[in-house]
Amino acid sequence: MGSCTWAGPHASWRRPGGRFRMADDVPIYLDTRYSFAERAADLVSRLTLEEKVLQLHTHAAPAIGRLGVQQYTYANEAQHGVNVLGADTDSGEVSGGVRATSFPTNFAASMSWDARLLQAAAAAIASEARGFLDTSLWGVAQNNLGPLPGNYGCLTYWAPTVNLDRDPRWGRTDEAFGEDPYLAAVMAGAYVRGLQGDGPDGYLKAAATAKHYALNNVETDRFGISSNVDERALREYYLAHFQRLIEDAHVAGMMTAYNAINGVPAVADEYTVDRIAQRTFGFAGYTTSDCGAVGTTYKTFPAGHDWAPPGWSTDHKGDNATWTNQATGARISGAAGGQAWALRAGTQLNCPGTEATIANIEQAIRAGVLTEGILDTALLRVFTVRMRTGEFDPAGRVPYTTITRDVIQCPAHQALAAEVAANSLVLLKNDVVPARGRPVLPADARHLDQVVILGDLANKVTLGGYSGSPTFQVNAVQAIRRAVLLANPDASVVHDAAHTSTTATGPAVLGAGTPEAIRSADLVVIFVGTDSAVADEGRDRTGLALPGNYRSLVRQVAALGNANTVLVIQSCGPVTIDDVAGTVPAIVFSGYNGQSQGTALADVLLGRHNPSGHLNFTWYRDDAQLPAMSDYGLTPGATGGLGRTYRYFTGTPTYPFGHGRSYTTFGYANVSADRAQVSADDTVTVGFDVTNTGGTRGATVAQLYVATPFPVPGLELPIRRLVGFAKTAVLRPGERQHIRLRVPVAELSFWDAAAMRSVVYAGGYEFQVARDAATVAGSVTVAVSGPLTPRVRYVTVVPERVVCTVGDTLDVAGAVAAVNDDQSFVDTGPAGIAYRTSDPAVLTVDGTGQATAVGDGVATVTATVDGVDGSAVVVVRGGLVLDAPSLAEAGSTGAATTLFRNTADAPRYRYTMALSAPDGWPVAATSPATFDRVDPGQTVRTTWRVTVPDMARPGRYPLTATSTYRGARREDSTCAQTSVPYPSLAAAFNNPGISTDANPAAGNLDGGGFSYSAQALAAAGFTPGAHIVHNGLTFTWPAAAWPDPTRPDPASTAPGGVDNVLAWGQSVVLPGSGGRLGLIGAADYGTASGTATVTYTDGSTESFTLTLADWWSTAPAPGTDVVGTFGYLNTPQGRRNQTVHLYAVSVALSPGRAARYLTLPDVSPSAVAGQPAMHVFAVAVG
Repeated sequence: MGSCTWAGPHASWRRPGGRFRMADDVPIYLDTRYSFAERAADLVSRLTLEEKVLQLHTHAAPAIGRLGVQQYTYANEAQHGVNVLGADTDSGEVSGGVRATSFPTNFAASMSWDARLLQAAAAAIASEARGFLDTSLWGVAQNNLGPLPGNYGCLTYWAPTVNLDRDPRWGRTDEAFGEDPYLAAVMAGAYVRGLQGDGPDGYLKAAATAKHYALNNVETDRFGISSNVDERALREYYLAHFQRLIEDAHVAGMMTAYNAINGVPAVADEYTVDRIAQRTFGFAGYTTSDCGAVGTTYKTFPAGHDWAPPGWSTDHKGDNATWTNQATGARISGAAGGQAWALRAGTQLNCPGTEATIANIEQAIRAGVLTEGILDTALLRVFTVRMRTGEFDPAGRVPYTTITRDVIQCPAHQALAAEVAANSLVLLKNDVVPARGRPVLPADARHLDQVVILGDLANKVTLGGYSGSPTFQVNAVQAIRRAVLLANPDASVVHDAAHTSTTATGPAVLGAGTPEAIRSADLVVIFVGTDSAVADEGRDRTGLALPGNYRSLVRQVAALGNANTVLVIQSCGPVTIDDVAGTVPAIVFSGYNGQSQGTALADVLLGRHNPSGHLNFTWYRDDAQLPAMSDYGLTPGATGGLGRTYRYFTGTPTYPFGHGRSYTTFGYANVSADRAQVSADDTVTVGFDVTNTGGTRGATVAQLYVATPFPVPGLELPIRRLVGFAKTAVLRPGERQHIRLRVPVAELSFWDAAAMRSVVYAGGYEFQVARDAATVAGSVTVAVSGPLTPRVRYVTVVPERVVCTVGDTLDVAGAVAAVNDDQSFVDTGPAGIAYRTSDPAVLTVDGTGQATAVGDGVATVTATVDGVDGSAVVVVRGGLVLDAPSLAEAGSTGAATTLFRNTADAPRYRYTMALSAPDGWPVAATSPATFDRVDPGQTVRTTWRVTVPDMARPGRYPLTATSTYRGARREDSTCAQTSVPYPSLAAAFNNPGISTDANPAAGNLDGGGFSYSAQALAAAGFTPGAHIVHNGLTFTWPAAAWPDPTRPDPASTAPGGVDNVLAWGQSVVLPGSGGRLGLIGAADYGTASGTATVTYTDGSTESFTLTLADWWSTAPAPGTDVVGTFGYLNTPQGRRNQTVHLYAVSVALSPGRAARYLTLPDVSPSAVAGQPAMHVFAVAVG
């Protein structure tokens, strides 16, 4: 028995009429009357182990044709606009980045402090994600449909990045939402709500994936470093926003990080992933690893953490590491162990899938460190999310399927991008110019006769990390010139890049006429900042200094003495400006502000938009105010007296967290609390008035902080914490707005590491209404007394199995965990839980939590603790068994048997078995298939005659057995595969692994376009058709003319045609006879291993483990040797000097028997970049 994957048509199903009445032709996973989780469980129960393993891959998880499951890629990106379409396999002639609306980065947009606006932007992004599923795009334009135009498409998006900007030197600050967990939670929560939508019946517009969980704030050596932190900082700061995203925004997915957390790789950290995220916060979505993160468990520094779990040791051999159980001496490969522990921790998907191989999973199961139940639980979460996108439902039921390609880059989205950008600009400074008697901003375009814009960045659109390629982009020069000339057609607007850049090492050089133009200009705009050369994924900033030669530019311009000068900074965080800030009267700041960043800037500079953005970070003066990046401490005591973020920072920054000015002024008055004394279980409402006291319409951000002025022995308390904020309406001069902010007192808690729970300390808490974290406008003190009363918040049920057989028992009680709202776990005791089941005809459960599987179907078992429910889905199968031949030649007829033993305690009436085969394969029962009554303990069987058509093409074909009985909720099913063998290895070739140096792009061994060079092979004797003698065996190297069936030109030939077999369980007829079997091949993206099987002419079989090292490896796998070494390889761009190898393996055959077939390991169906694959070029017997 093996994988039943078959590229057959999507089944057409008729829907039944009753909630529990089964229709013979409708499986539960397609029946919308069941819950998403029940349907997902039913689907998972139908998968073979091999299929389950491949569904753990994030890139091109294979289609399962017999079940109508499409090929699926989870790796799609949309941080601030769709920018990666992982399933775009045929976009016609379109190339390059994704053409989608590009909004300001999360860092920039969250400085609007406007959750409504950010949610609208995310909703637009989700609409465009849906637009890319328009089937009319397939083959002609960018799409996310996958390899077939009839696919539903892929809707999981790996966004948003929510790691906190606790250190501005982190290379990915532009992706995140600032330094504060409360602000980040509100703004990221708005993004999640917008992306996921509010569709009826729980449907998702798209599935958001919060990353990177957790403490991922250093890029340097990120695969091999540990983020070490105490329990208080972990709970109060680094996980607090994840908690809100899970509990309040119900984020559908998370991504675990590369780093370790206190020495444990994040991807395999059961404490943070399972105990905290899943059990404590109640996370019910799916979790993927970051790409390559599972490998960090066993690889050595800097590629990994060289780790082994408690009770195990590692031999520190990196890619080839072995773990040893210190008690039993049992051994397991690091790759198998790392995959197992990631699954155990709750990281369900492996990006891209390197360690998720059938060989590794089977090894882990044999070693007792993994069960198929853990695998099923992982896939249940994954497929539940996919169910929620509507992938398995009629289009008419899903509210978002009417969205078409017309929404992509539509005018409304472009206007929204400009609106977000304008609201995200921060006015840092706007001093009165003495000669003018007023500030330089806003400038009146009608009176600007000469404008000078300086700096290279002004004439570029810097979109930031994870950006697409929007068709519509406006830089500052374009927008300012357009706006000024529209108001004053006779004006002069000139731009001088002044030889500046973020990487320049020499001074700025003004053009010949620029100094004089600056002296006489009505407005001078100096544009400086950062770009990806300064900070990016994989690259931290070296410091806060203005990069390149921008400081030189500012000083030169300031020396020319024009007071009408504005400094514009667009960067990924603070830069040191104290030495130049005093030379300019006005400073405007933004993050990377999207495709319309120029338009937004022009609108603010020229007064069409009154700036209302506020900083989401502390603007540190210089590097001296920062601890080491590797220091995850927050308090002064943990950071050498400095303190991190506004909560603990002891110094004086250039600008405080929350700072932002306006062209008008605002007054605050009437600050009050609804109660002066409350208990820890209460809620405080703080009210106050905000009045526009200036002469211009404008909006501001009213911020509410809480300070804890009383001491708590043994604790360093924060100076203040943000607990609420409100973006005002755009107020007319003199207009007043009353604001009320509710704060649950429980949110003032601190983590008690000794008691492992949150506590609210009694005392007077000062609620501060503030303009920013350093400027309090008014306050009120509220006395809090009494401790928090623990109340059950979440109940989770995770049984050891998802799939049971009739007669099985299941310990539900042992699978229950209940958590209070103070994050403490509940000791439920034997009588503290009540149980019930949704369908007692499928699953019963008694008062002690012991469940019994009694009938085919799906049931939800629920545990209730203090009125709070938690549930799990269980699939019950009847125990149907199918025995079918694993090999059958075209034109042959064979026998299959279906068997059922009634393990229930009641008879089964009208028990009927059926067997289905691919179209054109005649199947007939040769014994009765329906039984009027099957008593408990009785076994019945049916034999079947299966005929393979004469014209059946080689490949693997599914045989599916089903059964039902009177009253069944679900048909039982099981699957086997029969392989029609290829007449030779060459006939099975399916991969172009060799290319000529003249046409290197024709090869694609690894899914990334790399291949062996035909010329390098020939120089070592590997010419087309050559006989290669090695270890006493004679191999025939692939000939020069094997057509590639995947290419449109059927005459295409190797090199560049197909020349090797990607091992995916194919069976081939063996050449010759003898006592040894040999193969020549290699793996890519790591060592590949799996079970190969020799079938002898007498029908007996013999299996062995076939392992091949990566073609780049410096050493062959054990039991193999190097048969060829080559000095370079080919890439699509040409030659690359990289030594690569081919390996040979030889195994003894059973004496006295003749080998007929070889079945290759089931490793990978296609070459996908980042996923291991096994390639076999030649086979010999002798």
